[in-house]
Amino acid sequence: MKDVPADMDSVVRRWFTAGADVIDAGRRAAPAGVFITGTSGSGVGAVADELDFLAGAAVRRAPDAASAAVVLFVLDASAPLGRAALADLAPVLESTTTGLLVNKIDVHRNWRDVQRAVSEAVDEHVPRSVDVAFLPTSAKLAERARIAFDPKMRAALAEESGLRGVLRFVEAGLGQSDHVLRERKYNAAVRDAAAGARGRIVDKARAVTGVGATVGLRAERARLIDVRDRGRAERAGALRNRLQLTRSDTIHDIDEHIREFGSAARESIDTSKRSGLGHLQDDLSARLARTVSGLDSRLTDRLQAIDDDLGLSADLLAPADSTVVTLDPPMRRTGVEDKMMIVVGASAGVGLGRIVVSPLSMVPAFDIAAIPVSLVLGAFCAWWLVRSRRLVADRAHTRTWVADAAASAKSSLEQRALARMLAAETALAAADRSTALSASVAAESELERLDAELRAVADHRASVLAACDRDLSTLDRGVEKFGGRVRAVPSR
Repeated sequence: MKDVPADMDSVVRRWFTAGADVIDAGRRAAPAGVFITGTSGSGVGAVADELDFLAGAAVRRAPDAASAAVVLFVLDASAPLGRAALADLAPVLESTTTGLLVNKIDVHRNWRDVQRAVSEAVDEHVPRSVDVAFLPTSAKLAERARIAFDPKMRAALAEESGLRGVLRFVEAGLGQSDHVLRERKYNAAVRDAAAGARGRIVDKARAVTGVGATVGLRAERARLIDVRDRGRAERAGALRNRLQLTRSDTIHDIDEHIREFGSAARESIDTSKRSGLGHLQDDLSARLARTVSGLDSRLTDRLQAIDDDLGLSADLLAPADSTVVTLDPPMRRTGVEDKMMIVVGASAGVGLGRIVVSPLSMVPAFDIAAIPVSLVLGAFCAWWLVRSRRLVADRAHTRTWVADAAASAKSSLEQRALARMLAAETALAAADRSTALSASVAAESELERLDAELRAVADHRASVLAACDRDLSTLDRGVEKFGGRVRAVPSR
């Protein structure tokens, strides 16, 4: 018997540890006897009984197919062998003289078709069969031959049963030299060990080339790229939208607060006396300062909310000054209307005084007193009319000043708010770029790590596949000395 090449033995021991034991068992094998087996319901027991009756004690029984010199495999004449049964039988066909008994030919007329199908399957799937014979049999006919009284019928039934041919086949198989029988077992054991190692190598190559090893890394890489690109675009879009909304809300707040300031100022003017108009400017200026401070505070809160929500940590500058410059109302100049009101008031007062003292003029004693009384009443009426006219004019003048001050304050507030928002937009955009750059650097670092792992997996896969190819080539070269290429282990 030939020795297994050292490189082949190394491959078998590394990939299929039990293969060394299989080869050793094949080397020590001493085939003897016959082993009878078969498919379920094919009549294995009946065939064994009839064969024992014919052979007597001349045929030794083997405990299993591995130690047998001849194997008889009984199959039913009604159905061919399945792929799984043929795969189980392949090691026996490649190592032992095997007789395939097509039993029950007396019942099934199409047994020749079954025999032909099994023969074609063996030729196709087990090309290294060492010694295979197809033997049509009928254990039932052999049993009838034993109990027949007519010698001619007994001989005819016995010959038709095929059991005598089976016995001759068994005796011929057992008569082969021990060297041939042992070499067949040994060669088959080597091929089986090589087939086991080949199966492990193929499984390893499939596991390495599968996507399961890199699917998690590739999914993580795709997620990082998506987060890097989509997060930057979403944050930039959100920043633009929030700034536009803040600008709109701030302009609306300025309009609303200036309108409320104007309404409150007009109400204060309408209810104030002439002496209080001089102090009204300070109150309105203080109220306007509070309005400006509230608007600045709300704008600061909105900008800070944008920064906090987007996580930018921008340097937002607070307003430098919360006051709005308002000019003092100019002195109202006396005009023609005031002079006319003095004349009209004096004349109206004199006329009113004459009307009041007209009853006194009928009394001669009060005629002289009527003149000074009418003059006094005329002066009083003139003074009251002039004073009322000045109050109305001062209120109108103050309203005009308030309207101008409100318009000026609104323009200043809008200008300052837009300037603050422009500065905040610049700061937020810079912070957004810095944040995006930091996130991109972190993502790129993580992507580099994943790419390195993917390259390592690819390199490992290439090295493993190269090693598998070398080991498969070693097995193919070594097994040629033992009967051909390595038999692939069929899938069930």
